[in-house]
Amino acid sequence: MDFSVKDLFLKGGGFMWPLLILSLISVAIILERLVFYAIRRYRTGKALSRLQQSHIPEGNTNPLLSLGGAFQSSAQGGEEHCLNITERHASQLINSHERGLRILALIAAISPLIGLLGTVWGMVIAFSKIAKLGETVTPADFADGIWTGLLTTVAGLLVAIPAMAMAKIFEARVDKLVHDLNEVTSHLREWYFSTPKSNE
Repeated sequence: MDFSVKDLFLKGGGFMWPLLILSLISVAIILERLVFYAIRRYRTGKALSRLQQSHIPEGNTNPLLSLGGAFQSSAQGGEEHCLNITERHASQLINSHERGLRILALIAAISPLIGLLGTVWGMVIAFSKIAKLGETVTPADFADGIWTGLLTTVAGLLVAIPAMAMAKIFEARVDKLVHDLNEVTSHLREWYFSTPKSNE
């Protein structure tokens, strides 16, 4: 038997609709995050070199240069004030890079459960049908209900696997950003506030 995607979707029943909605949300988040990260690509060494020269271009989207600009503009207020400003700015940068990732992880977690629920519901319908048919039931009647229910499990996994994979990739990007922000802050603190030791 040959079925189109539309036929399989309709055959899966009502549980396919929430999975469709979750898949659309997942695709939207993934595409938005890909564009977001592509615009904000950076190289740590190049960013440090520009910060050392106090050269931050206008319209900058580099998070490391953004953090460096916040550090440099607040450095005259003293080390404690500067570090507080930098910490708040770093927190804002990290939050903006994490946006949508929890939703993506949630979709990855609940999609298989919705698929499993659809499968269990399909089994319930199948056994209900068998009970009504009584002795006239055939293997085809039983199999039809089961494979229809299994469609939701397949759909749930198809939604969950890419969502989980992309969530992990994006989380790794955020972890790298956190490491690089700490590195840049360490360098800036050394450049601006380290007191050279006098020779004894």
